[in-house]
Amino acid sequence: MIVANDPGGEAVAAAREIARLYAAMWRRFHSPKQRIVGSDVTPRMLGMLRHLADAGPLTVGEQALHLGIGRATATELIDRLMAKGLVERMRDQRDQRRVFVWLTEGGRQRVVDLAGSPLDDPFVTAVAALPAETRRQIIDGLGALLRAAGATVDHQEEKIS
Repeated sequence: MIVANDPGGEAVAAAREIARLYAAMWRRFHSPKQRIVGSDVTPRMLGMLRHLADAGPLTVGEQALHLGIGRATATELIDRLMAKGLVERMRDQRDQRRVFVWLTEGGRQRVVDLAGSPLDDPFVTAVAALPAETRRQIIDGLGALLRAAGATVDHQEEKIS
């Protein structure tokens, strides 16, 4: 691969290292099977349980839409939570075609047990362990990479520290 304005091939080497690190981060922080320490649920499962606790019974489609995941992924999560006895499916009394998902008593208790758990999102825990300047450098660097690729980067107004 020849890249203009890269006499020593430094950009190619950097691109390979960025790609390697990106893949390693994806595997580390997006593993659907990584359980919360001391629990039998994953962060994604806990997110679904918390959402049900806040929103009340929802259909699979509503749950998928609210969490920004596909219906198939939502169905798989619900099946796994049902197998653990944490949620149940209920038919709508007015429309038997609609099926709602709701927390069991065990599911409600699991939400209470894991409330405020600092371990429910390993990515946030890892980011929190970094010095503020390092967090800012990562954010700036990723934004610059996306802009260089032609992507529009929306800036969040949250204070980052």
